[in-house]
Amino acid sequence: FFSSQTMGCGSSSSNGLTFRNGRYHKSVTLGKRRVKEGECCAVWSASGQHRLVYGPKRVWVWRSDVRFLDRYVVDERQYLEIKFRDGRKEHVRGPTALFLDPVTHESIAVRDVISLNAFEAIVVYTGDPVRPPQPLPEKQGTPGNASTFGPGSGIGFGEDVKAAVQRRIVWGPTLFAPMAHEWVHTFTWHSADPDDKGHITRGHTFQKLATLPDQVYYNVKDVRTADDAQLVVKLMIFFQLDDLEVMLDSTQDPMGDFINAVCADVVKFGSQNTFENFLKRTAELSQLETFPVLLDRAKRIGYSINQVVFRGYKASEQLQAMHDAAIKTRTQLRLDCETAQQQQDTEDLRLAKSAERADKERALANAAHAHQMELDAAAHAARLKQKREEFALEEDHRNKDNMLQVAFLQQLKEQGVDLTKYLSSLNTKSDKIVRIETEGGDAGKANVHV
Repeated sequence: FFSSQTMGCGSSSSNGLTFRNGRYHKSVTLGKRRVKEGECCAVWSASGQHRLVYGPKRVWVWRSDVRFLDRYVVDERQYLEIKFRDGRKEHVRGPTALFLDPVTHESIAVRDVISLNAFEAIVVYTGDPVRPPQPLPEKQGTPGNASTFGPGSGIGFGEDVKAAVQRRIVWGPTLFAPMAHEWVHTFTWHSADPDDKGHITRGHTFQKLATLPDQVYYNVKDVRTADDAQLVVKLMIFFQLDDLEVMLDSTQDPMGDFINAVCADVVKFGSQNTFENFLKRTAELSQLETFPVLLDRAKRIGYSINQVVFRGYKASEQLQAMHDAAIKTRTQLRLDCETAQQQQDTEDLRLAKSAERADKERALANAAHAHQMELDAAAHAARLKQKREEFALEEDHRNKDNMLQVAFLQQLKEQGVDLTKYLSSLNTKSDKIVRIETEGGDAGKANVHV
């Protein structure tokens, strides 16, 4: 008398052991079922009563439906999102495991917790209804309960359920798992197109907001100068989030605000300059003073602009060709001027070096002449000194000889020698001798003998 009717069959394997899951569903007239440890099944009796059987266990069933349940497992970085059949919802943080009971649960989903780094944050909203939800009646759809959803039921259609929604900011580093009555704000901003640098697209959705300084490339198109030249101005904007609360209360798309503000500033700058003046004043596009609208808007939405960098421009092909030709001509003229100037500088340098060399040669010649004069003066002084010394020595010898001669003559005179005759006799080689003699001591009468 044992029989069973297969309604569905499914299993999963772990380490070689087969576990049955929610795809296993059978109608049993009479029989038994072995529920292994790690399994759970729901059994509906003939009267419709429901019970759960957790393994390890062997159960006998009679005219019942047997359905094994799916098992959901989460680790420390996951949580279970459980939706009940009565409308409730619950989040269970891992590590844990739970069987999906089709009588109690509408669905169970495994979700990953939100991992936040030190420079990231998320915006979390918490709903706190003023009045608790009304319980559902046990029996629905019967004539006696036809007014369950209607006036006076407490759950009327179109009725506004007032809720006190609170907002808070969760800063990293942390692992965040929202509660059942919480939800994380999803941002939808403009962002740079990864395939086209400088092009901004809308539709970038994210939940984790980076608080580090960042930058964005943007090309401002259709910028017309005062002489009606159309340009594309390429910029890079460096910005930083200062106040997240102000940003949440002031804007839905900060990148869109930045784009609109910088377009206004660049278009105004272009309209105030001709194409030539624009090229001369491109350095001003890297100064924050040129972007008052951008700075004001960033301050109002809780951001600060650190720097704006001008990356270049792009003009129409015809205008660019004319500008390139003008640049080529100016460059050639400048090169010719620089070449001529360099030649003149080289000639001036050659002349200056020649004059410098001549001055050095004259200085060397003067120094050599002065040195020679010094040497000659020193030699002359040495000769004069030597002559003076020789003259002094000769003079000394003469004096000594004269003194000896005088002393000798004095001795001869003392001995009665006629000195005149004596001296005359010493010079016998003279051609003429003149002798003067006096007689009788008369000084007035003299005889001259030649």
